[in-house]
Amino acid sequence: MTNQQQCEAFFESRKTLILSTVDSKGGLETSVAPFVFHNGKVFIFVSELAKHTQNLLWLIEQNQTLTNNRLPGLVGGLLLADESQTEQLFARERMTLQLLASEVDKHSQQYAELLELFQQQFGEVVELLSGLSDFHMIELAIQNGGYVKGFGQAFAFENNPCSGLTPITRN
Repeated sequence: MTNQQQCEAFFESRKTLILSTVDSKGGLETSVAPFVFHNGKVFIFVSELAKHTQNLLWLIEQNQTLTNNRLPGLVGGLLLADESQTEQLFARERMTLQLLASEVDKHSQQYAELLELFQQQFGEVVELLSGLSDFHMIELAIQNGGYVKGFGQAFAFENNPCSGLTPITRN
């Protein structure tokens, strides 16, 4: 299996994304959310009661007030291999993502399609959550990222996970 195939298999096997977000005062929040990957983008369906959602909505608002000067990199994503399936934790398989957030309009066809994808992947709970007014569909466009397969096996990519993997070397 090639590095790209291993990276793709890892990415496709993950169902939750660890998020790092920043609030309006520069405070960091790390949390987790289920996600779906569709048309080259990551989507999360999250409650505004969660601190990470409040941070994302604030960031989206800030991005909309800046013309042609978005703030990519203020949302970090992390996918991790299960500790129980990792022989050496120092070389744990993982993927990092730098993400640009935007909100999907609740009245759009895209929103309905994404809800269906979430329901297919995560079950009936999504139907219940979709009826709650505090839930938001957030699009996370991948700007760049990295994939670590093990010791001495680290790669970088732009835009699409696992596409055009470039080995990371010491300068």
